[in-house]
Amino acid sequence: MEYLGENLLHGIACTMEKFTSSESELAKYIIENPDEISQLSINQIAKKIHISPATITRFCQKISFSGFNEFKHELKRYIDLKNKPTVSSDIKEIDYFSNLYQNHLEIIETTFRKMTYLDIQQAVSLLTDAKKVHVYGIGNSGIAAQEFKWKFFRIGIQVESITDPHQAVMDAALCSDSSLIIGISVSGNTKEVIDAIKMAKKQGASILVITSDKTSELSKLADLSLLVMGKSSMHMGQNISPTLPLFLLFDLLYTELVAKDYVNRVQIRDKTLRALKDIR
Repeated sequence: MEYLGENLLHGIACTMEKFTSSESELAKYIIENPDEISQLSINQIAKKIHISPATITRFCQKISFSGFNEFKHELKRYIDLKNKPTVSSDIKEIDYFSNLYQNHLEIIETTFRKMTYLDIQQAVSLLTDAKKVHVYGIGNSGIAAQEFKWKFFRIGIQVESITDPHQAVMDAALCSDSSLIIGISVSGNTKEVIDAIKMAKKQGASILVITSDKTSELSKLADLSLLVMGKSSMHMGQNISPTLPLFLLFDLLYTELVAKDYVNRVQIRDKTLRALKDIR
């Protein structure tokens, strides 16, 4: 688990039953004296409570930190939060929201830094040249596949999204060299998507892959791979929607596609929007 700011001491208290007697003694001292502990070294704490530095390290690891330094850093964050006013007009002043904000910025900046204009152009060419576009994704990537369908269908791209593994393989068996198959897997190791892409490749379809790992098995099957940023290395990564980097990439492709055929794409988009208004 990950303890964030004001949840840190509560997390320690909830883990008491897992501690040895020495670790429990340390835990109680931390809960009662967080300000003092945040200022001491591991050796100073060991001497003060009459336990070994190794016991302190094991305690930190039991509550999912790599060691004492990481725990102490989080404890200092707790102290900072405790001393801040509880009401703020700017949520970026709240410690964990600030970290989340920085992670979102990192996703945007990394995507724009890593993605080349040539990548975007080649992907748009594949989209416009294909008679039919098939998008495969499972789980959260399936949600992204559906978003891709509705986003690009509105501007005249014939897209089908498939999120069922069996249907994806059957669909792949029926595609042709005029088809574009898009496989979405952030890890690049989703077996169901890989199996369907392999089948589509046998039929001569063009393959576009969206993943975070250019060395993955899925990426190696592609005619073109578009890389998104993975979230696993981020401090607040588990709090970010896994579809966010994918949706950002979709917006880049969408913007380029509209820019290259502006009048036609906008007319199609307006036509589909009017159709939706007419049925209300």
